[in-house]
Amino acid sequence: MDQISRPTDPRADVVPRIDEAARRIAALPRVEDAPEAGLAVLREAGLLDVAARETAEGYRYDPPWRTVLRLLARIGGADLSLGRLLEGHLNALQLVALYGSEAQKRHVLASVRAGTLLGVWGADTEPRFAVSGADSGELRLSGAKRYASGLGLVGLALVPYEDEARVSHLLLLPVDDPERQDGAPWRMGGMRGSRSGTFRFEGLTIDESAARVGAPGDYRREPFFVGGIWRCAAAQLGAVERLVEILAAELTASERLQHPLQSARVGEAIMAARDARLNVEAAAEAVETASVDAELAVSFAALARLRVEKAALDVIELVQRGLGLPAFHEDHAAERIMRDLAVYLRQANPDALLLDQARRLSRRLPDLLG
Repeated sequence: MDQISRPTDPRADVVPRIDEAARRIAALPRVEDAPEAGLAVLREAGLLDVAARETAEGYRYDPPWRTVLRLLARIGGADLSLGRLLEGHLNALQLVALYGSEAQKRHVLASVRAGTLLGVWGADTEPRFAVSGADSGELRLSGAKRYASGLGLVGLALVPYEDEARVSHLLLLPVDDPERQDGAPWRMGGMRGSRSGTFRFEGLTIDESAARVGAPGDYRREPFFVGGIWRCAAAQLGAVERLVEILAAELTASERLQHPLQSARVGEAIMAARDARLNVEAAAEAVETASVDAELAVSFAALARLRVEKAALDVIELVQRGLGLPAFHEDHAAERIMRDLAVYLRQANPDALLLDQARRLSRRLPDLLG
């Protein structure tokens, strides 16, 4: 297998490395529930630590937003499950950089440079994740988290919880014990490579100073809580753009693009993808550069998520109509992408997001439209 040259500076020549990694991942043998080979490509290319700049205090997270968008979109277009795992990794990197102690930042940077994948596992199940022994120096954990992406792949996860006063807290925990992992509940039609499932924390004890990240309430601080949804949208955008490429290429190769209906389908697909990209770019810039206030940045991110969903649903229909029955064959280039998108788009609750943002933005129309 050809190898990607990894420079000493993790940010040197990053765009060619992103593009080459995406090409290699897309060319891997198709094994839906085994993302290890794709993850190995990301490690070899030095893309797991590309967003972390080493400092005397550990590291800071300050990559150009365009670089992060390209990384997520290109990897998401090559393998959306892997794009989902990469998004969680970048989320964790940013949160530790924002709120972690110097010791935690040094630990995370060293782990990532050694190849560790990070995650953020926030979805509760029964029994709910709970913590006792606060302020005693040793935390006792119980309960579980579900929809934990990257079981068996993620080595360190940020795990949020709420105390009795409904204040959020964040813990950095090792999650590599296979005896605590259960992937059986994840029997979805798509996103199988995200290796999602349930992780049980029952009976674990951990040093509080090493585990607790930030102050109470930090986890939900904006624009990096809901605002961070722009990264999910970027990975989904990559899959949408890849479907547009497949549609145009196949219709061109078969000389069917000359038909007016097929030309119209390709035109509509391009417009949908372009509209989605412009929204994701606006959201990324707003959240990552503080070009607008936090409330408006969060709204931009939410709108981008919703516009990508609309574009994805439209493009999936255009691909199915344009390419017909062959697009549903399990060996077709578009088939897995469409299934993965259909599942990923349902995470998490876009209807509630739309209702919330409609109320918020109705008060900010001059800022939004002016």
